[in-house]
Amino acid sequence: MPVNSDLKSSDNVFTYSLAPRFKLDERRSIYGRVAKGYRAPSIQARLAFGRAPSVAQSETTMSYEAGVKSTLADGKLRFNLTGFYFSTDNLQLTAVGGASNFTTLLNAKQVDGYGFEAEVEAKPAQGLSLTAGLSYNHNEIKDPNAYVAGCGANCTVTNTQRAGSPGIFSINGNQLPQSPRWIANWTARYSVPVGDGEVYAYTDWAYRSKINFFLYESVEFQDDHLLEGGLRLGYKTDRYDIAAFVRNITKDTSAVGGIDFNNLTGFVNEPRIWGVEAGFKF
Repeated sequence: MPVNSDLKSSDNVFTYSLAPRFKLDERRSIYGRVAKGYRAPSIQARLAFGRAPSVAQSETTMSYEAGVKSTLADGKLRFNLTGFYFSTDNLQLTAVGGASNFTTLLNAKQVDGYGFEAEVEAKPAQGLSLTAGLSYNHNEIKDPNAYVAGCGANCTVTNTQRAGSPGIFSINGNQLPQSPRWIANWTARYSVPVGDGEVYAYTDWAYRSKINFFLYESVEFQDDHLLEGGLRLGYKTDRYDIAAFVRNITKDTSAVGGIDFNNLTGFVNEPRIWGVEAGFKF
């Protein structure tokens, strides 16, 4: 299919970043950051289903961040906390799928978001180390004139349909796709010296809350939550590391994405996996 090779787009934007930091004492500090970011215009011209190229204007983002970093309990405990807010004008989005299986660039007039991130690292006993992280992330598309095609499959779209345009839906007020409100992770490691090395046990866990797969919201193309954990038991020296492991201990089966243009297709996370791993440094 011929494509208009003369399609062009350009822009220029002044960007900056200010990031002051204040040391309260030897173990605590506070910081802030104000920044303006920019993404250049984009052209989508990989065409497979007979549609003209699409162009997205440049986007600009103002972001604000403030937080505290601290080391406590004689260095055995580290705690960091950050709050943030951002506002993006003309956010570049990609609408995919639909009955025609197009990939189309578009701009959302404004997308605002805010949240926090917290992390803790502790070493409460000899050989024991713990970490944990938690974040809350809220964002919202704010554009009453932003519309995308719904699924080509027989799914249940919950957004408002544009008057006189069957299959076209408003995304105003939606959370961005693949953007959970809550994310958490935590780990624990315990080791005991043995010979020239150590015997150790390590576990790690990750959680995320509900996500939508596409710009529109539907009953079918979403997932409520994902919780995966792993465990590793092994022996390690400066040169050798041999361990047994298991991933996805709880056998959580969660959808992580979908294909919406001709059927209700989804794909899921990895299944439970057992194994043995050996490493050697030379």
